Amino acid sequence: MELFDRIPEDFFRVLTSSKKDLYVAAIMVLRQAFKTELIIRKTDFVAMLINTLENRILLADFSEESDELGASAEDGEGLSGKAYFLLRVLKERGWITIEYEPGSFTENISVPDYSIATADLLYNLSEDRVSEYNGYVYATYASLKSCDDNPDYRFQALSAAHTNSSQLITELKSLYNNIGHYYQRILNESDVNSLLREHFDNYREQLFDAIYYPLKTIDSVPRFRHPILSIVHSWEVSDEIIESIAEQGVKRKVFADMDSGREQTLEMLLDIGETYEKIENLISQIDNKHTEYTRASIEKIRYALNVDRSIKGKLVQLLKASNNEAVSSAMQGAVNLYSHSFVDSQSAYNRIKRTARSEGKAIAIETREENAELMAGFLRDIRKQYSNKKIDTYVHSLLGERHSISTIDVSISDSNEFILFLLCTVRGREKGADYTVDFKSGYVDCMGYNLPDITISRKGDK
Repeated sequence: MELFDRIPEDFFRVLTSSKKDLYVAAIMVLRQAFKTELIIRKTDFVAMLINTLENRILLADFSEESDELGASAEDGEGLSGKAYFLLRVLKERGWITIEYEPGSFTENISVPDYSIATADLLYNLSEDRVSEYNGYVYATYASLKSCDDNPDYRFQALSAAHTNSSQLITELKSLYNNIGHYYQRILNESDVNSLLREHFDNYREQLFDAIYYPLKTIDSVPRFRHPILSIVHSWEVSDEIIESIAEQGVKRKVFADMDSGREQTLEMLLDIGETYEKIENLISQIDNKHTEYTRASIEKIRYALNVDRSIKGKLVQLLKASNNEAVSSAMQGAVNLYSHSFVDSQSAYNRIKRTARSEGKAIAIETREENAELMAGFLRDIRKQYSNKKIDTYVHSLLGERHSISTIDVSISDSNEFILFLLCTVRGREKGADYTVDFKSGYVDCMGYNLPDITISRKGDK
């Protein structure tokens, strides 16, 4: 099957967009929601986006995506509007799908398997992940050894052992190439401090202490190598064991028939045997690569320390770094430089003419005219974020079963409720509201908020 027969064609466009950092951050939020929740409600996911990426969402400009998706310019305005538009982009690119709960209009988010696999890959690439090579060795041995007491699970044991063996080789090859990556980085450095930082802070901490040293000191490979090979070779020559593994694979619909089952069983056994027969040679090559890197790093540091220590060499280094503000400031403080000037008959000199001071005029006070369009735009944005329905819902929650309520009976817990309370005083004057607002004199202090003293009453209630 071709790749784009399984995933949407525009799936990777979010990773090449000008706002790829924002989209990757949103994908990480989606990954976290998938890990913690079985059912991801659309409203909850939008709230997670706003809570995690509020500032980045506010600064984002979705005009380009609006044109591509055929959306109106107002769809991506305001914090909530931009968050919902971000979710829409993920949906249109195929990262998520929207489905409804049975018997209701509640929208839930469904995450395809390829989206989670890609999100995990992006997460692993952005994190400093420490590989545990010895765990693969022990897991291989434990899987094969467990079949002594459970012969009915030989197929699962062989599959697990084969997967762990393949992963072990992949990780060791990655370690070998990663050492080569650090080797190239020190070749491109010339500053002594940068070389020391690269060797001790980066290579030593991130690769040697975390990965290479445990691989060489923990005896998992030499301890379990021979038992693993012994079990694998005994299975290879046993027609009964191969027959039972093939039969178990056919029952689980992994093998098409017994012939292909026997063939694939032998291939897995041969792969595991070849892995542990050649693993010491691979570790030896990693040792050589590590030694080569260490020698090159020390030689480069020694060369950088001994290069041209004469006055000329030092001046050259200072002049190279003179564009650095800290270096130039230190040079000015260490070297006393003075500027000299003199006046002669050839100098262009004009005598300063002194003038008498005069009383100045006071700056006129300007009256600033209100910008009606700017105010209308501000109110329009407020209306989008705090709709009449949201205000009415808030008022109904305050009233409950009561006919009326006063400010003194209201509790304000956050700024959102404070804004909704102020907006309900304006909303109460509209004909479409099912309640009225009567203003009294003075203000009431409520949980640190200074609120007008009002009475909210249901319309039609006496």
